[in-house]
Amino acid sequence: MKSRKRNGNHTGYLADSMFYGISLLVSVDAFLSLLLHTLGVVLSPWMAIFGLAICAAVSWTVYVLHKLYVMPGTNSLHISAFLGTCLLLFFCLYNPHQFTGVWMIFLLFPIFLSFFHDRALLLIWGSAAYLIYVLTLGLEQNMSVTIDALFDLSLAGISAACAWIGYVTIKKVLGDSRKAAEEHNREYAMTLLNTLVPIVERKTQSSSKEIEQMGRLIKRILREFPLEKVNDWEINMLSLLHYVSRIKWPDYVFESDERLTTYEYQIIQEHCHIGSEMFHDKPAFARVVKALYSHHERYDGSGYPQQLKGEEIPLLAQILGIVECFLAMTTPRAYREAVTLAEAYEEICSMAGNAYDEKVVQAFASAVQIHSPTKVSHVPRWLDHSQPRG
Repeated sequence: MKSRKRNGNHTGYLADSMFYGISLLVSVDAFLSLLLHTLGVVLSPWMAIFGLAICAAVSWTVYVLHKLYVMPGTNSLHISAFLGTCLLLFFCLYNPHQFTGVWMIFLLFPIFLSFFHDRALLLIWGSAAYLIYVLTLGLEQNMSVTIDALFDLSLAGISAACAWIGYVTIKKVLGDSRKAAEEHNREYAMTLLNTLVPIVERKTQSSSKEIEQMGRLIKRILREFPLEKVNDWEINMLSLLHYVSRIKWPDYVFESDERLTTYEYQIIQEHCHIGSEMFHDKPAFARVVKALYSHHERYDGSGYPQQLKGEEIPLLAQILGIVECFLAMTTPRAYREAVTLAEAYEEICSMAGNAYDEKVVQAFASAVQIHSPTKVSHVPRWLDHSQPRG
């Protein structure tokens, strides 16, 4: 078996803490029993003290094995819950103190499980704990036992209510905390990128108005894909990140009108990686980073950096690629003149099915609504974007 590595997963630490806490409590109980017996304060049977020592040894063994070999993750939580249930069952059956209420520990177990904020874990192993507890009640047909049983069942109901309330509360708190952290990360990322905009403007001799133009056009095209849910902040960040990515290009690239060398072309391609370089550890930005990384892929597989083909290219990346091409052609640069909107429109439409997906080009045509004498007959109309083309 391979020992696991810590990866910051809080559920793994929580599971370890469960076994550590049980081991510590049993060890303290064994030590105090031995100490009080030695001092003559409480004359506990030696078999009970020996039994507690065995329980402590078993619990520490389970703790060490769990800490070393149970890998953190969703599936491992069920393994941890199973081991915890077996360990508690062992204590209750062995029961060195012969304590009659020892089975009530199964009423506390589901409450602890609620801290993992995993519904399946709570329902499965919480139900198992309550089932074990109910089976130990040993109901008899007399009034006093029935009243005691009702009291015990009431405790089980209270425990279940507390466990569910704990689950809902922790889920809400964690959800709010996660949203606040994501919002903070977004604000920090946007602030960081905005600080680079003036540098890119001077470096590239271009206007930052392109950021707003790109974001607005991407939103228009996305309206043609109602099933593609993209947040406004993702579009804004993508437009800003795309503009800032030019900071990686050498200064002379923006002034020279000569053909790029192979080495210079490789440097130009590096701007696709700036998103992953800056935000590789931010899962919330994954779609933005992926769109920037893949926006130079081509529908026929001739693009870069991964030579993706067809539907392998994310929709947002395809849209960004078309918008980038359109704005690049219609925006004047120091080294070339801009083409007309109609000419850029015709050029992009001519690449449908080769460089760009036909349905994305059709969405672009609907979004820009440029009146052009050129008819793009090979770009089909469709009624439902969610259905594949026939």
